[in-house]
Amino acid sequence: MAFIVVGGNVTSYAEALDVRNLDQRLFESNEIDFTNVPDSPANLDEYIEDITTRVTVRINAKIRASSKWSAYLSYTGTNVQSLSTVPAFNANKIYDRKQDFTDMCAFGALYMYLLPKVADFGNPESSEVQKIQFFEKRFNDLFTELMADFTFYDADGSGTVADSERLVTYQPTRRTRSKSSTARVM
Repeated sequence: MAFIVVGGNVTSYAEALDVRNLDQRLFESNEIDFTNVPDSPANLDEYIEDITTRVTVRINAKIRASSKWSAYLSYTGTNVQSLSTVPAFNANKIYDRKQDFTDMCAFGALYMYLLPKVADFGNPESSEVQKIQFFEKRFNDLFTELMADFTFYDADGSGTVADSERLVTYQPTRRTRSKSSTARVM
């Protein structure tokens, strides 16, 4: 749907509806009991949006810690002296691929917070454990794709993503002996 913006700053990449649409059965069958949670939320949507806010903070921290972010900053002319001086990722400067950030946040909310509440970890074949693995893989795949394709970020804050701010780190497709070609990400 849309980012949640409070006071002009992006606080979450996903709304509760985005998460609910990924696994409606989890919420319709009331597999998760929210009544006994400390600091119980006013409603389920508020609880889910609190989780998406935590996932957004986690995504931003993961981007800041990645070598791709440092490479992007160097590419756009930002001087980075050491790892401790790497500027934080500013979610307000995302102009393209917003739906991908929304999807990644919803995947993270499910695999990091919601599904572990109901998963039977004693049975690795349980549907919840399988869903956790599925959403974790989708989260990681999308994160890797976004880090290889920095065409969404407006580094100078001009309101548009100029060609000089686009960094794509895919290497050309290479031939293999298999039936399909593979693309490598640097």
